[in-house]
Amino acid sequence: MQEETNIQAVVAVDSASHESSPGVVDVSAPMMLLTWLTFLVLAFILSRIAWKPILKALDIREKTIKRALENAEKARLETAAAEERNRQSLQAALDEARRIVEEARRAAQDHARLIQERAEQQAQTLVDEARREIHASVESARLVLRRETAGLALDLAAKVTERNMDTDRNRELVQSLVGELDRA
Repeated sequence: MQEETNIQAVVAVDSASHESSPGVVDVSAPMMLLTWLTFLVLAFILSRIAWKPILKALDIREKTIKRALENAEKARLETAAAEERNRQSLQAALDEARRIVEEARRAAQDHARLIQERAEQQAQTLVDEARREIHASVESARLVLRRETAGLALDLAAKVTERNMDTDRNRELVQSLVGELDRA
């Protein structure tokens, strides 16, 4: 019980001290008016000195970031377009190289075929010339052989006529000489 009495006494003393002096949390009209006046003056000063420059700097920063993002997107698109142009140029160069190689291959085949045809023509010409020469040589040899045969026949006839004029014997002699000519 005594404790209860002590607690009540402390609470009574504490209540009396609060009633005599205003506290920090206590609301009073002059204090409220002074707080609002200080807030408005401070807000006005800050809006003139600090707030507008801060907002202006934030706007400038926002615009700079937007421009940087737009420039980055534009650069990305330009890079993609340049890569596509490079890819197309490379593909065109590869196609052109393939076309040139194919043309060179065809030209080489045509040239090889031309050379082969010329060689065949030259070979055929040489064969034809050789045949003509052989034919001419054969004809010349036949002509020479005929002349020699005629000469021999005359010589034989002269010999036969010198020896005797017997026809049976002359025929045998002529036939034997002709047989020798055929073997030679």
